[in-house]
Amino acid sequence: MNKPILISLLFIALSFSSQLFAQQQIEGTVTDTSGQAMAGAHLQIVGLDRGTFTDNKGQFSFADIPNGEYSLQVSYLGFHTQTKSISVLPSGRKNISITLFPESKSTETALITAVRAAATDPVSQVTRSKDEIEAVYTGQDGAFLLEQLSPSIVSYSESGTNLSNYGQMRLRGIDQTRINITLNGVPLNDMIDQGVFFSNFSDFGNSLESVQIQRGVGTSTNGVSSYAGSVNFESLNLENSEPRAEVQLTGGSFNTQRASAEVHTGRMKNNTGFYSRFTKTNSDGYRYNSGTSSYSFFLSGAWFHKKHTLKFTGFLGRSKNQLAYLPVALSDIQNDPRTNYVSPNDEDDFGQWMSQLQHQYSISDKVQWSNTIYYSGAGGHFPAGFQDAEGNFTQIDYPLFNDHFGAMSNLSGRSANYNFRWNVGVHAYTFLRTNEEAIVPNYTSPYYRDQSQKEEIAAFVKIEQKWNRWRLFADAQLRSVLLDLEADEDFLGMMTSIPDRDWLFFNPKIGLSYKTGKASQLYASLGRTGREPTRFDILGSTQINSSNLDLVNDPGSVKAEYVNDLELGYRYRTAKLQYQINAFYMQFENEIAPIGAFIPEGFVQIYENQEQSRRYGIELDFLWNISSQWKWRGNATWMQAEISQYTDAATDVTFDNVTPILSPEWNIQNTLSFHPHEQTTLGIRLRYLGEQFMELTNDENLKVPSSWVSDFFVQYQFTSFLRANIQLNNIFDELYYTYGAPVSGAQGMTEPGYFVQPPRHVYASLHFIF
Repeated sequence: MNKPILISLLFIALSFSSQLFAQQQIEGTVTDTSGQAMAGAHLQIVGLDRGTFTDNKGQFSFADIPNGEYSLQVSYLGFHTQTKSISVLPSGRKNISITLFPESKSTETALITAVRAAATDPVSQVTRSKDEIEAVYTGQDGAFLLEQLSPSIVSYSESGTNLSNYGQMRLRGIDQTRINITLNGVPLNDMIDQGVFFSNFSDFGNSLESVQIQRGVGTSTNGVSSYAGSVNFESLNLENSEPRAEVQLTGGSFNTQRASAEVHTGRMKNNTGFYSRFTKTNSDGYRYNSGTSSYSFFLSGAWFHKKHTLKFTGFLGRSKNQLAYLPVALSDIQNDPRTNYVSPNDEDDFGQWMSQLQHQYSISDKVQWSNTIYYSGAGGHFPAGFQDAEGNFTQIDYPLFNDHFGAMSNLSGRSANYNFRWNVGVHAYTFLRTNEEAIVPNYTSPYYRDQSQKEEIAAFVKIEQKWNRWRLFADAQLRSVLLDLEADEDFLGMMTSIPDRDWLFFNPKIGLSYKTGKASQLYASLGRTGREPTRFDILGSTQINSSNLDLVNDPGSVKAEYVNDLELGYRYRTAKLQYQINAFYMQFENEIAPIGAFIPEGFVQIYENQEQSRRYGIELDFLWNISSQWKWRGNATWMQAEISQYTDAATDVTFDNVTPILSPEWNIQNTLSFHPHEQTTLGIRLRYLGEQFMELTNDENLKVPSSWVSDFFVQYQFTSFLRANIQLNNIFDELYYTYGAPVSGAQGMTEPGYFVQPPRHVYASLHFIF
């Protein structure tokens, strides 16, 4: 959007807004089903940027609320979010009593409780509500959003926008392929490469009710191993939503333009509800030739009955990204920080889609049975250009196509007094992959084509027993995984039968928590999980060829990796102050770790088994409501990581006690916000990231330097139907990086290479709510 037009809209709306507000008060009490006051419950007036927490008596109040009709959302971890319609009239004070029910009382929410940890479980986790997501959301893709919601996450952007195009994240220094990511319990990961490409389904954050991020082994979930941690997204709740429509318009730096429109029907008289959203995003990118053009469509619908809920959720996304996947030598960055080595002619065209149908049956008020069937797919083209031996420009296209069919069933129950809970689940899928290579423009005549198939059946059992202040949690999962790789025999010029790879993983977890007071809890857990290698780990290439055929034919060439994870923590939650401090120790066996070099095609790093390694540290996540006007939220991680021994294949030199790549010692985020009055929020974010090694010999000349980055934001609520957000990021225009790798620089010398992250930039959004 044209900046002068945007500014004009803001000032025109501001000039009229002061006439629309009166001075009324809402107050009340929040209790659970037993009538006990709930301290620290969060309340949000939808449409107004007004939120608060209950005090130690479960009481809350809002002052200076304009006359009108509103929806009041009340949430508390482990309980179903309630949405209550309220009318604010000139008569003045309004008193409300609200009762929150445990999660299992909501038929729709019960669909995801099987793979999530409860608020009291002895697991290192944060659960962020829709309000908390919206507070930091500007339309950015998933990895960039998650970085702002949890401790120990670092992301990088290939285009240098931190909004769109390709990017990745790391959790506790461990890459994204070892993070389990699901939507309503259904896997989003590519089962063979095990990563998630958020760029394929942009504006995902607009369709979320909540997200839970578990760090470490956590609780059993569906899909790829929860090795570094897991991320469980929940789609928007339809059971208790209010009818409304919303249009979002975003514009800003890098010629960024985003338009999004969504409709909620609310729960209608026929006990159905629907939600749909369509988004179009365009950006030129900061780095040369790193633009994005994408669209996404999200749809969900549900039918509610006394004992049954049937819900469909689906999305479709497609993006065309100019490619920028190569790190750039420091000497070239110093000459021009926008440098991009990838050809301007290389633009991918890739899509991803998902459909899931879930049925929830309340056998009784104590027993719930949910079943899900789903189909997901992905496919598209990924060209890579280069100069051939005769100096001609040539492009090789690397298309791939996935089909993912799966089903899951979960049965959960509880005792009458909620002191005992149990959950059993089973998940099975088939994942089909086709990889091709073709010389552009001969898309229909590939010179290489292989196929892969992966099948899994997994089951878990979870139990939780409460005795007074003590809670015992136990969780065990069994995963049976089979991977079949089929080579292109015409390409190889020979017949070959590659042995199947199969793994059986037993993943046990046990934990104990103790409630030290009404607002505090101590917990400890111990878990173990194993993970199979990816296709890239096995091939070290995009194809099966004569150079890697011996390794591919050896099922033991890359071993499965395991982690033993110990977590110790303390939680405290009141209306004034909430925090969680967590200590962790992760001991790895045969860790499949990146070494800092890339496969010949340059898309991904080479990973190799490391016999013994470990990570340990302390994480802090907090929210301090300093006053009615000031709020301080932040997180911090201090971490130490070590691989006991690494042998460099190029020199045959062995290095002892080296630090794994891209594993910073310090990762700190802080946000201080100020509410001068009910319509306005101002804030500043500070982010510090410690230095990181970029290869396993720990060469001091090959590091990602530490960085301090500061952002400023302002939110203004003109009326209940119009809101504006402005974000000025990287205020001091720092040249900084969060990812790096060794590259061949001037005169063939090895030097550090980086992805330059965004310079000073601004995004502005208008939200129209009807």
